Amino acid sequence: MSGYIIIKKTETDTAEVSLCSDGIVRVMFKKKKEANEDAFDALFDLYKELVEEVAYAYIYYAEDSSVVMTEDGRKFAKAKEHSYPKICNAVVVTNLGHKLLANFYLKFNKPFYPFKVFNKMEEAELWCSQQMHKNV
Repeated sequence: MSGYIIIKKTETDTAEVSLCSDGIVRVMFKKKKEANEDAFDALFDLYKELVEEVAYAYIYYAEDSSVVMTEDGRKFAKAKEHSYPKICNAVVVTNLGHKLLANFYLKFNKPFYPFKVFNKMEEAELWCSQQMHKNV
């Protein structure tokens, strides 16, 4: 898939966020960062400004395996799940630790929106595209 153009790109201290022509917002967590409550609060504010009340699919991934999601970050993300419009969330993981964490989030937080964990970006993009077509 991956044939898209970045329409808008911005960032926080923790992540780079790209709104893309394929209807997907790609969120790349930066190296050696902590995804805590403050990080998610800044990201969610940025999303609201970036997407201007339009629902998009989101793909989350890390620049490398050094990003850490904290307990308060996970709880905040769940509590604020409805704070910006979205179609679905895909998470691309590259190591076992991140896969376990993403699956834990999925199992115990039961997201309201479709949420799926992938090992490959292309699979996440395809699934997001399918979710967007279901949402039309």
